[in-house]
Amino acid sequence: MSLNSVLLTGGTGSLGASVLAQLLSKGHSVTAVVRSIKKSAPFLNKQYASQVESGKLKLVEVPDMTVPNAFDDLVKTVDAIVHVATPLSDRDFEKTVINPTFAINDNIFAASLKAPSVKRVVITGSIVSTMSLPDTLFQPITVSADDFSPITKEQGLSGIMPAYQYAKTASEKKAWEFIKTTKPSFDLVVLLAPSITGKCIQEGFTPSKTALGGMADIYQNVFDVETPGPVFPFVMDVEDVASIHVKSLDLKVPGNERYLFHSGHPQDSAEIAKKVREEYPQLRSRVPEVSQDRAESPVKVKVDTAKSDKVFPGPWKGWWESAKDTVDDIVKFEK
Repeated sequence: MSLNSVLLTGGTGSLGASVLAQLLSKGHSVTAVVRSIKKSAPFLNKQYASQVESGKLKLVEVPDMTVPNAFDDLVKTVDAIVHVATPLSDRDFEKTVINPTFAINDNIFAASLKAPSVKRVVITGSIVSTMSLPDTLFQPITVSADDFSPITKEQGLSGIMPAYQYAKTASEKKAWEFIKTTKPSFDLVVLLAPSITGKCIQEGFTPSKTALGGMADIYQNVFDVETPGPVFPFVMDVEDVASIHVKSLDLKVPGNERYLFHSGHPQDSAEIAKKVREEYPQLRSRVPEVSQDRAESPVKVKVDTAKSDKVFPGPWKGWWESAKDTVDDIVKFEK
């Protein structure tokens, strides 16, 4: 049984836009939370005109999801909540990243407790919640969905990436403690997404070298540099990550579980640079040539995806097929 009526947060973001598209294509009824109807409605009403007309897509304005009771009225008639939205900022990390992440999760759980119709809450977690960065990447060990990052709040306040990692890790720990102590009628699925690459269908997408995520990772570390910089090795195409979100609404997928996944073969910036130079001659002046005798990737860690592979068997796009879509977007939308 797949849960039909869904409340979606983050539907105008990079991943959320693909989740929204796939939910609607699979026939789900979606209530999409947006910060501003005025800003979001023109594009979404046009993009999904038939679903809006039929009532399959409803837009609801929630300017601040951290306000207590923000979701109470919205979840009364839905079967599931898919929480993709992630607060991000480049300043005052405790106030703008960490605390909002906690507050939004708390509001979602509080609202769900009051809504007997809610059967499942799906949260977009992160693979970085299983690691100590960057140390884990260079150790010959295996991480799995049983592992949690040891990152501290003090470390989390040191920069945008540590803030993201701490917020994801600590908020997830709080979520599991809530499930353990409250024993709600709904269950929880946390999807530990890897770095995300591929084609972005987000409205107004512009490639950025300063953003977080796999798309920016490629742009920053492969383009306009003397030597390819380090990219996070474990990736998956945005459409495949979105597909896992949609599939997680099937109650055949065991609940109260965290699922760790990636597309298979780790990516490497030198390999990306080599492929870009081969397939995009016009970009050779911007992408460095890689020495034939370059050192092997220092990444040693392995990621155990066995549990996820049984539930979400794929197949998934390969790392280059997805990275190529990112390169195409950079070429198309770069300003």
